[in-house]
Amino acid sequence: MRSSRLGKTLATVTAATAMALGGTLMTATGASAVGGSACEVNIKNKQMIASSFGAQTRSGPGTNYSKKKHLSAFEGFYARCYAKNSHGNRWYYGDPNGSSSRAWVYAANLQTP
Repeated sequence: MRSSRLGKTLATVTAATAMALGGTLMTATGASAVGGSACEVNIKNKQMIASSFGAQTRSGPGTNYSKKKHLSAFEGFYARCYAKNSHGNRWYYGDPNGSSSRAWVYAANLQTP
């Protein structure tokens, strides 16, 4: 009888924990870092450069994501894919200056060399 009660208690705690974690994962904010999984269209290393004012890289496709590296004016960027955010703005995901530190850059801040 004792092991039956323990088993029910353990099952209840496990179910409650799973529900709590699932709720947490489903309510994650849009400002959490995202990688290439947010891409809508893949492209093959399209070489681009930052505009004359430079370009801010971010952890996701939007200004609400954290800032990463700032690209200097005309610094290289190799785009791998792109996505449109909730405002319909195109953001490229790729490698700043050929590095392996991938980030997102707003399309208006990039140009083709």
